Amino acid sequence: MNTAALSRFGRRRAATLLLAPALAACGPGAGPGAPSGAQGRAADPPGTMRVQPVVPSTDLSVGRNRFSLGVLQIARGTTTPVPVPDARLALKFYYPIEPQPVARGEAAPDFRFVDDKQKGLYVAQVQFDQPGDWGVEVSGTAGDQTLTTTRVRFTVKPKSDTPAIGAPAPRSHNLTRFDVDDIRKIDSGATPNDMHDLSIAAAIEQGKPLVVIFSSPGFCVTQTCAPQLGEIQRLKAKYGQQANFVHVEIFKDPMSRTPYEAVTEWGLPSEPWTFMVDRQGNVAEKFEGPAPYTELEPALQKLV
Repeated sequence: MNTAALSRFGRRRAATLLLAPALAACGPGAGPGAPSGAQGRAADPPGTMRVQPVVPSTDLSVGRNRFSLGVLQIARGTTTPVPVPDARLALKFYYPIEPQPVARGEAAPDFRFVDDKQKGLYVAQVQFDQPGDWGVEVSGTAGDQTLTTTRVRFTVKPKSDTPAIGAPAPRSHNLTRFDVDDIRKIDSGATPNDMHDLSIAAAIEQGKPLVVIFSSPGFCVTQTCAPQLGEIQRLKAKYGQQANFVHVEIFKDPMSRTPYEAVTEWGLPSEPWTFMVDRQGNVAEKFEGPAPYTELEPALQKLV
């Protein structure tokens, strides 16, 4: 990953989670050849809610994935779409999507958020067996309203840019508090955290499960990095004797958006990312964006 890639991520994630008006205009939609959506209707029946799904995941690939989805309401007579939290959704996946969509599986996602429901996402564990353009059909209910059934396309890569689940975790020698004269050089948080005692390489050598969070709390475009760090700190407070915890700051130079070497070694196209590494040093789980304690703890419990 380079500075340009991280900059592209910043623009994409900011649009997805913070700038709802931009999503209505240019968010991923049912383009040519993809399953068609609910757009273009003159009016919706009473008791229905028109929505636009958005897939913010930046690193979907063949294999098991944490698939995330944002849902925006497009209220009649308004120009500003708003997030739809706590809906009960059903997802249907399609591949290929042209010339005729072929159904490939279903999922019932959970709504996940950290700190702010308006930045929450719908998350499901999904297995993709082919690279290329896929489609997902979104239906469900929000309160007493039925969501308009809508489809959106997304891309599945042959191989992920970030370390794959089951693959060896990069043995990065990220800077620790012992390598700098000021902890703020490697932690942009308002109050630096206590996860800078070990490098990733040293933590893996100890043979304990490892939780690594890559985030830039002081310079995070989506404003989700600091809250996500808070969730990891909660994990550390409970499991700090059973597992190692490492925080890696994203930018060595925030002004030029130059990332630290460890960020490049892990191939991160976005932030924040949380990885769990097993006792053998292999990636066991990975989470892009906000992942609450209630989602993280069960995953860590399998490793400790």
